[in-house]
Amino acid sequence: RCVLFSLTRTVTMSIAAIFYVALAVFICLIEDRPSSASIVDADLPGHLQPVGFHRPAEIIIDEYADPYELSPQEFYDKYVAQSQPVVFRGASKHFPAFNLWTPEYLTEKHGNMELRIETKKDGAGAENPYGALGIGRDTMANFLKYKDTSDNYVVSELPTPMYPEVEILPCMSCGNMRTKLSEINLWMSGGGSRSRLHRDAFNAINCQIQGRKDWIMIPNNQTRNVYFVASTEWEMGGLSPINADSVNLKKYPRFRNVPWGRATMHPGDCIFIPGGHYHQVRSFGQSNVAVSVLFSRIELIEEVGFNSTGCDLNKPDFVSLDKIPEILWQYPGSGMMSMGNLDDVLFRHASLKRKSRSTNITLKVLLKEYFDKSDDSKDSALKMLKILDEDGDGVATPDDLDKLPRESWRELQKYTEPFTVYSNSYLQEYAVLEYEQVMNAMTKAFKKSGVMNREEFVSAYHTMATGSEYYGNKLFDELDKEKKGSLKWEDVKGRPLKEVFKPFLLHTEQDDGGNHLADGDVPGREREIVVDEEEEGELGEDEEALPEDEEGLSEEENQEDGEEVEEEEDEEEGTDDGEAEPQTGGDQHDEL
Repeated sequence: RCVLFSLTRTVTMSIAAIFYVALAVFICLIEDRPSSASIVDADLPGHLQPVGFHRPAEIIIDEYADPYELSPQEFYDKYVAQSQPVVFRGASKHFPAFNLWTPEYLTEKHGNMELRIETKKDGAGAENPYGALGIGRDTMANFLKYKDTSDNYVVSELPTPMYPEVEILPCMSCGNMRTKLSEINLWMSGGGSRSRLHRDAFNAINCQIQGRKDWIMIPNNQTRNVYFVASTEWEMGGLSPINADSVNLKKYPRFRNVPWGRATMHPGDCIFIPGGHYHQVRSFGQSNVAVSVLFSRIELIEEVGFNSTGCDLNKPDFVSLDKIPEILWQYPGSGMMSMGNLDDVLFRHASLKRKSRSTNITLKVLLKEYFDKSDDSKDSALKMLKILDEDGDGVATPDDLDKLPRESWRELQKYTEPFTVYSNSYLQEYAVLEYEQVMNAMTKAFKKSGVMNREEFVSAYHTMATGSEYYGNKLFDELDKEKKGSLKWEDVKGRPLKEVFKPFLLHTEQDDGGNHLADGDVPGREREIVVDEEEEGELGEDEEALPEDEEGLSEEENQEDGEEVEEEEDEEEGTDDGEAEPQTGGDQHDEL
């Protein structure tokens, strides 16, 4: 009986063991089986896979181990004029920033510098980029404190107090590549981010200080194959609608023909990105920091080109940014930034080539060519004429335009651009959040509790209206003029609440692809909505000319063989430099 019992027990355990082993193998097979979205289509290599899987890399990007090897003339002739990227290994190790920029140093030395921030996440469910100074703006110290636990990243102008710690390379240390520097940008993130496939308006040298980045580079003559669509006549930089992390080759079949190359940037490396060159950037490492030096597209204007003035006086060398006063747009570390301006060289060239080139410019001409007939437009036109007409006779001749210094062309841009980039200012929170959204949320919060103290008000503003704690406190102070410490619904309902929330009438539109422009992808036209307060009822409880190879295609041109050109429906994590590149210019070749 004991033997029989033992045998029975042994057989039962063996069957159970076989069953569990089989179950484990089955689970492993199920887990390892590719999902329907990731199954490789044998006839479409790279379908629903990241950019680069559609065909082998065939573009070889030149590299230089010695940053002194290329003279400015050689750099211009071989790379800038030919629109070819090039890598300088170890170049930014010469920057003081390479050794100085630890979190401790940046917090202590530059902690109060104000930076523009964005969020890595895009699409539904993405939170606003909250910083110490509201949506879209943070301090260096606060960003570094929460960098590892936040989805925010920095894409900002480099504050001028940090200029002594960054340098330009010897290959652009003289001539008009040095004197045509436009702006300096700073990128900081916790890594693990990707940009969308896009192109930028300016030439740029991007230098890695910390972390690693992979750059996927596509020539600028591939505009048709990357389905680039210029949504406005002002765009020279911009985005491809293709999801770079999962390329739908059935929807975008021409992308199969796109050649590409790869460059991996390690700490200390720099890369030249020609303006108009399509690229995607993937960032890695717990800390990713880079600086980008933007300079004008001098290669596009035959009569400009490279001017080597001064190159024979000194041997080309590294030059710190604080020694270069010619940098056109500079940001002191607080106040208004200037990201997104036109290339002044191309702006000047286009203006001088206007159809009415032989016509003197008067107020009437400016209003006709640049503006509508509103009073604000007349005021802007008068300010423009004052800049153009240096002798004050009310007329600006073509010769007057020829003699204008670079600083004057910079000032003119303030009045000719058709949009305001609110992410450059302290107004971004007012632009991101809509008036009705905020009024509805706060009205409901007040009616529910009847009375709110500061903490309750700020919490409701943040959770219900998706605003920042910083602006929540500012709004509470506006309502609590008598500093009682609490607010009653009876005291704030109607006009007081409307007056405090009135700045939220300033809001952004969306571009044709549905991207929220205030989040920093591509700045578009923003407008202010004027509401007649007498007619507005109280909100109730239930109310809720480019070079040919760089031209953007129209949707009609892209709708070939029934193809639909629209934004990818998939959520895309958009960041350039591993984060989304801010729009840095318009269609500067069109006559302005």
